[in-house]
Amino acid sequence: MTKKTDNKNYKFGALCHAVTYSVVNFTETFFYKLGLYIGQHPKRTIVICWIVVLVSALGFIRFRQEKNPLKLWVPPDSSFVKDSEWLMKSLQIAYQEEVVMLTGDDVLTPEYIQRLYQLDQEVRNTKSSKNLTLKDVCFMIPKVEPSLLKLLDYNDTRVDPSSQMNPALYCSFVESMRKECYVKSILDLWGFKKKTIMALTKEDIVNAINVESDELFGKLKSHKDLLGMVEKNETGHIVGAKALYNYWYLTKNFSAIDMEKVGNMAGTSDWATEEAVDWEGLFLEILEKFSQSKEMFYYAGRSFGDISNAALFQDMDLIVFGVTIMILYVQLVISKFNFVEMRIILGFIGLLSIGMSFVVGSGICSLIGVPYGPVHTSLPFLLMGLGVDDMFIIIACWEELTAEEKKLPMERKIALTLKHAGVSITITSVTDVIAFIIGSSTIAVIVISIICAGFSIESCMKLEKKFNPEWFIPEGTHLGNFFSARNTYFPLVGFDAGLYMGAVNYSHELTNIKRAVDKLNEISNTTENVVSWVDPFRDFVMFNFHHDVFIEPLDDDRFSIFLTKFLMSPKYAQYQGNFIFERELECGVPAPKIKLSTIDFFFKKSSETQQQISAMYQVRGIAENINFTSGDRFATVWSKFFATWITDELIGIEVLRNLQLALLCVMLCTIPLIANWQISCLIFCCVLITMVDVCGLMQRWGVNVDLVSCIGLELAIGLCVDYATHVGHTFLTVSEGNRQERVIKTVTSIGSAVLYGGLSTFIGVSMMSFSRAYTFQSFFKIFFLVIVFGLFHGIVLLPVILSFIGPSPYKKHKKPAVEESELKPLDS
Repeated sequence: MTKKTDNKNYKFGALCHAVTYSVVNFTETFFYKLGLYIGQHPKRTIVICWIVVLVSALGFIRFRQEKNPLKLWVPPDSSFVKDSEWLMKSLQIAYQEEVVMLTGDDVLTPEYIQRLYQLDQEVRNTKSSKNLTLKDVCFMIPKVEPSLLKLLDYNDTRVDPSSQMNPALYCSFVESMRKECYVKSILDLWGFKKKTIMALTKEDIVNAINVESDELFGKLKSHKDLLGMVEKNETGHIVGAKALYNYWYLTKNFSAIDMEKVGNMAGTSDWATEEAVDWEGLFLEILEKFSQSKEMFYYAGRSFGDISNAALFQDMDLIVFGVTIMILYVQLVISKFNFVEMRIILGFIGLLSIGMSFVVGSGICSLIGVPYGPVHTSLPFLLMGLGVDDMFIIIACWEELTAEEKKLPMERKIALTLKHAGVSITITSVTDVIAFIIGSSTIAVIVISIICAGFSIESCMKLEKKFNPEWFIPEGTHLGNFFSARNTYFPLVGFDAGLYMGAVNYSHELTNIKRAVDKLNEISNTTENVVSWVDPFRDFVMFNFHHDVFIEPLDDDRFSIFLTKFLMSPKYAQYQGNFIFERELECGVPAPKIKLSTIDFFFKKSSETQQQISAMYQVRGIAENINFTSGDRFATVWSKFFATWITDELIGIEVLRNLQLALLCVMLCTIPLIANWQISCLIFCCVLITMVDVCGLMQRWGVNVDLVSCIGLELAIGLCVDYATHVGHTFLTVSEGNRQERVIKTVTSIGSAVLYGGLSTFIGVSMMSFSRAYTFQSFFKIFFLVIVFGLFHGIVLLPVILSFIGPSPYKKHKKPAVEESELKPLDS
């Protein structure tokens, strides 16, 4: 039994040696022949390289920047993307906010109200560069004339003139009403009349704000939600407030929006027409002039896109500075500090090859349809650091040729350089220090590694899956200041959302919608401020037509007639914004078929990502369980904040999956290339420990798991595997001496090349640390940690482990015949 087992082990071992021999022999022969060809045909090689660059550059003909946020930041197969596209197609017309916030000890004073009036007048009357005023781009609603209000003044407020008056007479009044810009402002309490506003007293303001008014023709007359940090007296009446909102609304016509024209390079712009974007530029100029004090905060629909884009691209000058630093660093490393061996041209050619690689990669990506996105702005920094590494290894290999090899013709020396790339030495003093550390402190290195890993594992357990788009906005900008003030004065304001329903048979589905609304109200720990048109419609029909639609459904014709009267009434016209019809709603004409209707509500504010995700699925479950029986049966819950929450959820899953796949790829790639399972496992362990340490320190450094850090971590694996692989492969090529001696030889021959490669990467990414952009800051933190821990585990921990359990070197194999014949000196 023992002999059979030994025989099997022998055969398995022989097979492993055969595989190892084949892999090593193949790779060395391939690179030797490649180097031989390059050395024999230098001009042809240069021409081929430039042809590849130029041909690849043709791909830029198809170069395209992706500016649609749905395609850049949100998973394309998510329900949010599908719902968003459906809503934009169905809604067609929506509005966007332009907001100002006044703050102070008490904003309900004549001084603040009059200042707001002056601002409002300038916003309304100033013309943009395209000669546009607010009236040209605003969202229009009917204007209720005072004479009409007097005519419709019924004693019983429940009596609705839309159902009691002669339809022709009533509709003549409605149709005669002019349109006005929808502005949500406390100034509306005084009709925007200058004389009245300029004569206001504190008592006038307090009295006006405490009077409840009806909501007429879609124009919200209740202004208490505009106030922040409200102060009340003992009777519960408002007597002061520390913050005051003012809104202007612009029209958003989705069919007229071209993101290629109005989008930005960061892909963070909101949907808006060219006219709206132009006017918003004027709005921001006005507010910048008015907000000289610290009491006024503001934002426009374009603010987020403008500022996040500027923060991401304003630091391009750092690339120039980084290239300069890299040039100096390369010269310091490769030069001999004499006039003969300054190697300025060599350093320039090395950096030029990095630029050529960037052109080739970008050109090919453009050719196959990969769009340019904001994350790609970090590529120049990364390529500078990573590209220099290979140059150091090749130069070190050239310098390590033996005296016999240096006598060979140039093409043979180039061939041997490429064959032996990975075995190099640059500065003896640095490698001696590393060798000394390995020889004298191996227990200390292992202890330090274990402590760091344990500390990092504990921190990894606290790593949060969280992303906030506000992180893209640097502090000190007008939008950053606005966010800060909003969190201070309106800390409890949640996230707006809506229950959207498609083209169902509404006359027969009212009870189903009612049940869904009741469920939204019941989950009070999740939702608030649910605004439904269903109960008001039932009350309207019940009082005016003595019919309970919840008990007996209306036929389609009566439903259409009653719905028109309901939406055209002064009291309930506010719900017009909750419907999209197949054609425009007309007074006195039965309502057209409904394409879409909404129930508005708010999610309660929460800073915990998991609570937000749970709340999203909770309300989505309500929509999915409505169980419509007619029409397209479509119902969903949508909020613009879902884009962030869904991304948070998927990133938490994908970052772990992608890291696992990347680590698996490391293992699968190193085993056939290194041709030694033991070294491959040790490399895998070094990479794994490095990533654990990086994730742990990320948490301590305030970096969360989000879309940006996920990309950084995946790139980091490819970076940190280099350090350990160079050391591991070199150890296998050193055949003389015991493990300790082979380790010392390994570190002295490759350690400094790896170290200087890591330093070049650090220099490349260090420019990101000077940027205020969230993307660059996150990348810098991640790559800094990767470089530190990757170098430590690659050139310190791994050699220590190899000194104890390192495998035998590669089995001696015959040199390639073409090389064998050329190793003879020239004079032989």
